[in-house]
Amino acid sequence: MKQELINAFIERNLKNFEVNSTGWNELIRQMLFEFAVGGWNIEKDIFGKEKYGELRCYTYSEDKELNTIVKNITQKYAALSMETCEICGSEGKKRSVNSWETTLCLSHYLTQKPVIEIDEELNVRSNSKTLLNINDIVKADIEYDLQKLCLYTEEPAYGTEGISFSWQEPNYYLLLKTIPLQVFSPDMQNPVSALFENLEHCEICGHKAVHQRSCLRCHQEPWTESQVFIEDYGEKTNYIKACQMDSFIDEDDYEKYFKYDRSFEKSHDHQILFGHHDLKEYEKLLF
Repeated sequence: MKQELINAFIERNLKNFEVNSTGWNELIRQMLFEFAVGGWNIEKDIFGKEKYGELRCYTYSEDKELNTIVKNITQKYAALSMETCEICGSEGKKRSVNSWETTLCLSHYLTQKPVIEIDEELNVRSNSKTLLNINDIVKADIEYDLQKLCLYTEEPAYGTEGISFSWQEPNYYLLLKTIPLQVFSPDMQNPVSALFENLEHCEICGHKAVHQRSCLRCHQEPWTESQVFIEDYGEKTNYIKACQMDSFIDEDDYEKYFKYDRSFEKSHDHQILFGHHDLKEYEKLLF
């Protein structure tokens, strides 16, 4: 088969893939090339799309032998797409952005995630956009678990949408702590106030962020003399060390995203319990 015919087939069908950006273009080109040399009739078009952060191609052939080849090709490139940034084509992995599954490198993941910022004039910003000023807030609705917040700068009418914030955004708890209590409903003022009054230091991450048996900063549970903990870790030191190494490895890039979070103070005498050798041995177990 002539190369120019294959090239024309590839460029024609590249337009038939509904994807979020151009980062997968080279993957799609390689996949289409394998279709062409694998026996696919290049007069027939191929279609595909991105779904849940994965390249999907629903091509089928009634020729059983060719259909096996097609299935192997599509599975191969579906797997490769889950390791390739949809935006730039560099190494990536599946991530959740605004409840959507997408495959991104760390850099493009961080640029798409919102980060709450509060400046000296109490302007609240997210991704360099000013959303409101703390002094202008007239009403604050918060869920009972205190993990989602909606702010209004004027009395809301029926159906009015406020500006929403989530505990999954860096500096969420700093924002919550900065908002005047009187703008919350009377039944929520005590829970919000009590959260910050009763925080304890976390021995794992070192932040004063432990609330109701969970750390709001690292989301780890403090050690208890429970049967489960003892069976899994033996003693407290082993548990803290394992949790600290998980945070350091940061497989889900949580610590990279929360690098600039200022919600909780950190203890000056916090201890890191693992060393280089411990980390290497732990990585062997994980990977």
